[in-house]
Amino acid sequence: MDLERITSNRTPMVVRSLLMDDRHGREVLAVIAKLTYAAPRGVATIAVTQAPIRLEDEPTSSHPWASPKYPNDAVDHKPGTDILLVGTAYPPRGKPVTEFDVSLRVEAPHRSIHKVIRVYGPSVWCRGVRGVVPGPAATATPTPLVYEQAFGGRDETQPGGIVLDRRNPSGTGFAVDRTCLVGTPAPKLEDPRVPLSSRLPAPAGFGPLGASWTPRVERAGTFDSVWARERAPLRPVDFDPRYASVAPPDLWSEEPLEGTEAIEVLNATPDGVWRFRLPRYAPRFQSVIRGVERDLPTHLDTLLIDADAGHVELTWRATTPMPRKSEHVEAVRIFGAHPIPEPILADLLRRSLERDVPEAS
Repeated sequence: MDLERITSNRTPMVVRSLLMDDRHGREVLAVIAKLTYAAPRGVATIAVTQAPIRLEDEPTSSHPWASPKYPNDAVDHKPGTDILLVGTAYPPRGKPVTEFDVSLRVEAPHRSIHKVIRVYGPSVWCRGVRGVVPGPAATATPTPLVYEQAFGGRDETQPGGIVLDRRNPSGTGFAVDRTCLVGTPAPKLEDPRVPLSSRLPAPAGFGPLGASWTPRVERAGTFDSVWARERAPLRPVDFDPRYASVAPPDLWSEEPLEGTEAIEVLNATPDGVWRFRLPRYAPRFQSVIRGVERDLPTHLDTLLIDADAGHVELTWRATTPMPRKSEHVEAVRIFGAHPIPEPILADLLRRSLERDVPEAS
């Protein structure tokens, strides 16, 4: 089946149609749509360069234990809405400090989502009255908001093999014997609710969790001998659809967001404060199978804020079961359920034309 031929995209979004199996083993056609806004100064316009539909996690580096930076979009269903922040922590302007907070706030009609991460300057683990704790921090500098800078990691000194902190295998500071940490660099990112001085600090991050990390991996279900004998290669009967939800639990909204929420990001841009609200826009998905048109349910399932780029990615998806004869699928259409405001369309056209005009020699 030529999925590109039957997919009609009547929106400014990037759209990708994929064939995959759902949790019940049925072949489904999944249609994924993504719209990227630019909001560098709080005024949202449609970005000329739209972010792609990613078919796998994009890591932060080439290191084998690197954390995901951007998540895999190629899933058939995601409940609720993932809220993610990619970026760099910046100390308050003109203030040499040893610690400061980065925060993300999303004001939804049904709830307010607010997360704070504390950022420290360089420090090392020291012996203290409460055990091994981070020593005094030096002056803080711009720090990538990645899980490599947070508590977690791997202890490779154990005779039985590598021992992982499965909540964040990419991090630093995890050890079976914490006295071995003395004199080594301490994490720079802290969850103030469970600080680095705790007996078991919590990983701190705004980004996507890896597929094999806790708590995501437990949602994949039970792959035991019963599964191997009676169900493989289908997903386990106790598979939880939230396995596809990649956001930290405190950045996941069970009630889907609309994309029009007021958003505030503090100390993740050089200016310190970044506030914006996106214009109302939502796609409509429609399938045509054996001549029958049917609207497909959808919701905003991923809101990714890229503070480094000044961009915001919104992702929707819809699925429909494939008939036995694939040629019966005649079309998949994606419309804009809410029109894009004229000033935004005009700005998009203007910048698109500017990009295409060759420079004078």
